[in-house]
Amino acid sequence: MNKKNLFIFFILLSGFVMNMLSVQIVGSSLKYLQGELNASIEQISYVMSASLIAEVIVIPFTGWLARLLSTRVLFLISLSGFIFSSIGCAVSESFISMTVFRGLQGFFGGAMIPIMVSNTYILFNPKEVPIILSIAATIGVSSIALGPVLGGMLTEYLNWRWMFLYNIPLGILVFILGYLFIDLKNRDKSLMKKIDYQGIIYLAISLIALLIFLEEGERRDWFFSDFIFMCFVIFVISMFLFIRRELFTKSPVIDIKIFSNQKFFIGSIICCVFAINIYIPIFLIPLILTKMHHIDPIDIGLIVSTMGIGMMIAGPFAGHILKFYGEKIIIVLGSFITGVAAYMQSFITADFIFLDLFPSQLLKGIGAQFLFMGSQFICFSSLNTKMINNASAMYNLIMRLTAAVSIAVSSNYFIKFQKDFFSKITENYTNETYFLKEIAKENMNNQFSNKLLLLSDRESFIMAFNKISFMSFWTAIIPVILLLVLFKRTDFYRAGKSGDE
Repeated sequence: MNKKNLFIFFILLSGFVMNMLSVQIVGSSLKYLQGELNASIEQISYVMSASLIAEVIVIPFTGWLARLLSTRVLFLISLSGFIFSSIGCAVSESFISMTVFRGLQGFFGGAMIPIMVSNTYILFNPKEVPIILSIAATIGVSSIALGPVLGGMLTEYLNWRWMFLYNIPLGILVFILGYLFIDLKNRDKSLMKKIDYQGIIYLAISLIALLIFLEEGERRDWFFSDFIFMCFVIFVISMFLFIRRELFTKSPVIDIKIFSNQKFFIGSIICCVFAINIYIPIFLIPLILTKMHHIDPIDIGLIVSTMGIGMMIAGPFAGHILKFYGEKIIIVLGSFITGVAAYMQSFITADFIFLDLFPSQLLKGIGAQFLFMGSQFICFSSLNTKMINNASAMYNLIMRLTAAVSIAVSSNYFIKFQKDFFSKITENYTNETYFLKEIAKENMNNQFSNKLLLLSDRESFIMAFNKISFMSFWTAIIPVILLLVLFKRTDFYRAGKSGDE
């Protein structure tokens, strides 16, 4: 294995890890941010999803930008912007400014994701890729779940602003190393004369409209709101124009014909399952823990990070399974383990403790790691190097878009389910305890009613979480169904093989 290429890979991986940590680092400190920024529970979800939304916008263009500017220049520009926006987040005093700088953080940081993924297949030969993937997955993807731990510790021992300030010295160090050692100058100047401005505009508008539609739909009563209906119409029209444009233009900003590759299409769907089962619990579990047990950010981070521990444990084993048994086995294992974990989390009670969540979180991390590595290998193992940048951008777009949509949808439906369960519980309690309330004294009656409302609120919270977890369980079955249906039709590549499509 070439030592120089390995060092370059770790520089790119460092940028990838910094971005992945930044997305989830606020997860365990939402309560503090909610108070500091004077935001509601609906608004605070934007602090997490703003960076994801921005990533979704920039990631599709990363492959084209890497070819236009070169990998080296794009990485250094992205890292510089990421450092600047981290400073902006740290000095924010309002919900609006925090959301804006979180968006910029995601915009610049998002470009570093496909850069690392695509260069994994460019810097190393096919036999080395499974090993490199296991390293990237163990270190990089595990940071998704480890972010809340770091955020909790920084908030508890220093200040919530240090969740963003720590990026400055690390970012400067990585920038210096990247400037000195990254020599990937694969620039195609001819692309400057063939910029697909229409495609860029159509895609940006459609993605923004879609995410606003999903984020605000429940709160504004969906299609009964003129604003939500207009967002949906804008999304449909702009997406149609984008697809038509990219299919027929000679220089598309994104070559969507990549989806005609069946392996890439299947791997992308499995990637969606991975994102759903990772990001929903990372968003919801801190809210549940704060509501039920009022614990501090460090404890919240430790509980959430159990999933990251599972991913770290699974990383080396996943590389071994992928290398010797192929991607089918690792995907089936990942689906089964992830499904079991989601099913376990659908039976949590309001009196749960850390040990009740530990097994399911650990299993979910193991299963998610298997799904991630399997989906990535299916997507890229059969592509030639010219297609890798575009494919990497599309793959990461799908993952981040699914993550942003998952957080938005789960947030909306969590609130909806909680209200529905609360109404049912209080209605039943009211009917069954009518006689007791009639004979009680007025002051005792008020005390009884208050306790009843608090109990109903707690129970409805956990019931809503259980219902969403059960819905996640069904998504975990999708990869197995895909493999069963397409088993005979698709000749997946075994680890260590590659070819051109």
